[in-house]
Amino acid sequence: MTAFKKMLVPPDFPDYSDYALRYANAFAKMSGGTIECVHVVDTTFLGDGGGVYVSSADIARSVEAVKAQAEKELSHFVRKERLLGTEVTPHLREGHAAEQIVKLAEEIKADLLIIQTHGRSGLDHLVFGSTCDKVLRSATVPVLAVKQDEHEALSKDGTLAIKNVLCPLDFSTFSHGALPLAKEICEKFGATMHLSHIVDTRFDYPEWTAQVAMNNSEHLLSAAKESLEKTAKEMGGIKTQTDATVGVPHKTLIDATANNQIDLVVLPTHGRKGIVHALLGSVAERVVRGAHCPVLVVRPKS
Repeated sequence: MTAFKKMLVPPDFPDYSDYALRYANAFAKMSGGTIECVHVVDTTFLGDGGGVYVSSADIARSVEAVKAQAEKELSHFVRKERLLGTEVTPHLREGHAAEQIVKLAEEIKADLLIIQTHGRSGLDHLVFGSTCDKVLRSATVPVLAVKQDEHEALSKDGTLAIKNVLCPLDFSTFSHGALPLAKEICEKFGATMHLSHIVDTRFDYPEWTAQVAMNNSEHLLSAAKESLEKTAKEMGGIKTQTDATVGVPHKTLIDATANNQIDLVVLPTHGRKGIVHALLGSVAERVVRGAHCPVLVVRPKS
């Protein structure tokens, strides 16, 4: 966890509370790190500018007014945090929010991107997506997604208090890519590692087909339990619990965060795009939206 020394937080004015920043503060205090924040003024709606009813000059004035207000909000935000003893470096960008956030994270060589998500679902999410989802698909650094009114991984004094870490596995080389970080977190906090595998017995397109169980689900479950136990033994002195079950992956994992008092989920993401993502979605993104605790998403090195 000492690797998380430079945190990037994108506040979303005017709705931003200081929830994501509280986690950034906790990581910074623990590692002696720094915090940077970025607000992006979305100018992508402008297109070529101008039109029948609105002139290019009118649009330009509106954009400048929005930028001025955003800069004012950002300055107030940074000043408030400095008064509380936190040094925050501000950045104001223009363009597409997710693209600019990911780009800045790469430019400043951030170790961790902490973003607050509203946990949207349903048609609104399907049609419009969210900045958080887009960042999850594109970011090359770990992303910690947090929501208001969830089970916090923070103690009353603002320090990190992680006792239970959930790490889902599908036994592919890819899914094991998140294990080293999950192990490091457990070692740092003396936390219990919950290794989980869900035997998904649905067809490939569960949204449109019946959930029909395969005849060999018992065999798969037995093999999963054996593999989890083998992985647990490789965790050294870390306290571990294993759980192999049959179910819908994202739903089962979301339930597990509540039922097992999980403080943090650590899982990988493929960062899929295009039609495959539109049809199937991503387990990582669905867990982020529904989990009852913060979710740390890692893109394993290829």
